[in-house]
Amino acid sequence: MQGNDQRDRTDSSFEGIIGRHPSMQAVFEIIRRVAPTDATVLITGESGTGKELVAAALHRLSGRAAGRFVPVHCGAIPEDLLESEMFGHERGAFTGAVASRIGRFKLADGGSIFLDEIGEMSAKLQVKLLRVLEDGRFEAVGSVVTQQVDVRVIAATNRSLEQAVAGRHFREDLFYRLRVVPIEMPPLRRRREDIPLLVDAILGQLAARGLPRFTISAEATELLQRYPWPGNVRELRNVLEQMVVLGRPERVIEASDLPPHLVAPRELTDAGSAMPWQFGPAGIDFYREMEAIEDRIIAQALHLSRGNKKEAARLLRVNRTTLLEKLKRKRAQGSPLAALLGAANPVDGLPGAIAADGPARGALEFAVA
Repeated sequence: MQGNDQRDRTDSSFEGIIGRHPSMQAVFEIIRRVAPTDATVLITGESGTGKELVAAALHRLSGRAAGRFVPVHCGAIPEDLLESEMFGHERGAFTGAVASRIGRFKLADGGSIFLDEIGEMSAKLQVKLLRVLEDGRFEAVGSVVTQQVDVRVIAATNRSLEQAVAGRHFREDLFYRLRVVPIEMPPLRRRREDIPLLVDAILGQLAARGLPRFTISAEATELLQRYPWPGNVRELRNVLEQMVVLGRPERVIEASDLPPHLVAPRELTDAGSAMPWQFGPAGIDFYREMEAIEDRIIAQALHLSRGNKKEAARLLRVNRTTLLEKLKRKRAQGSPLAALLGAANPVDGLPGAIAADGPARGALEFAVA
């Protein structure tokens, strides 16, 4: 019996990555096979699926584990500074360069470099990166001296690089040079069976950080498994941490404790659920059903945009003012969507997603970086 328990634990956790679903088991197997090599790896998947965890596992299980693992978030560094961050610069190379500085590639010499959100890289830097991948050579900004490094490159993106290549926004030769071994991270909504495992692991990690050790009810777990998790595992972790920090003295997370957007009507949160149309002798109210469909679509756009009206309007392909008017009308009519947006945000009497262009507070507050 103990052997079976040990096997179950091993199968559900690999190098700190949790997952018993077949899609995750396939990821684990690829990591085991490719880690000992120096092959370049391209990790794809939505934000919050654990791409950096996979990159770190590839480094730890490689012959380069004694070297540095150096992450670079290509989308978080301004374009005019990214080249310097990656390759370093000489004193006086540009305004503000008061001293020479080595770049991330030099820091990673003998180890691994993780280029996150590689699709955000400019065309100029793509050319320079291609050269490094081919022969390990580069020049720092403002220098004519060629440097040589021995670095394994692991890249990641939440965008479709195939589409970027087709649109001429990403070099085709660089794409194929990066995608020697592809690893696709599945979104959490496609492996809902793993949510109880993830919840238990996250609650344990929070307790290890000094927070109270919480458990969770079966009803609350069911709601977590029903929700589509646009922010994936990162969003799940943030929700659980909120529940622990603000939780009840009994240290049990109940369904009633969950944020409003997790306990909203299913048609507002689950893009894969069927609408409950039931035609009786009198038929159905067509306009009410169409309003419900509109609510669900708007709710999904606001979830994906973390409550940002401008971004949600872009996703919906409508003007921002059109979306604002719809939200105000729904609030006045007391629709389920308005209740969802307005819950827990009484600061100014308007839902956070209507009142501000930034991430909404209350029901739509997602810490999905």
